[in-house]
Amino acid sequence: MTREEFLKRLEELLADVTAEERAEAIRFYEEYLDDAGPEQEAQVLAELGSPEKVAAIIRANVPGSRVQPEPAAQEAGPGPGAAAAAIPLPPCARPGAVPPPLPRKGMSDRTILLIILAVVLFPLWIGLAGTIFGIFMGVVGAAIGFFFGGVGTVVGIVAVLVANTPAAFAAGWPTGLFMVGLCLLALALGVALIAVAVWLVAWLLPACWRLTNRAWRALTGKKEA
Repeated sequence: MTREEFLKRLEELLADVTAEERAEAIRFYEEYLDDAGPEQEAQVLAELGSPEKVAAIIRANVPGSRVQPEPAAQEAGPGPGAAAAAIPLPPCARPGAVPPPLPRKGMSDRTILLIILAVVLFPLWIGLAGTIFGIFMGVVGAAIGFFFGGVGTVVGIVAVLVANTPAAFAAGWPTGLFMVGLCLLALALGVALIAVAVWLVAWLLPACWRLTNRAWRALTGKKEA
């Protein structure tokens, strides 16, 4: 059995202990094999024995293990203590290890504090929520206004160019060029309004939402998914 196979199988067999203890055990044996070096890796793996044996010893010695060791899995000798003395163990499975704290039931102190603050500071946070909602709606309204204003400007300028360009040039080249220049400036303004509307919807609104979401998670102590 290779190093990778041993560690992978050991991690699978330790699925019933806590994630912290499992990670500690895998890290311990990775460092143990690293210290032995490639030339002594096979000898060390033979001394450790099968992953089933190592996992059974760890599960028997880990404080607060959620699953009791199966009798059939104790193939290392008369008991976990005797087998444990023959192989190195991670700190979580050594004698005197402190059991992991039990998960607390009910609401946490942070949740209780947030409820109290929500009740006491109701006028403040309801006003803040209204302000944030108003900002969102203002951004949405501005985006809609810019978009339709830009579209209207572009359509109007195109109509003016189509309808009046021949007459303007008929009155003289300077007059025609002046009118076309003004129309192009107005057309650029319309395109700019459309671009601003797209920017508001595509970047500013999502950025505001992410900022609000991060502030809420920081306040409540929740982690991002």
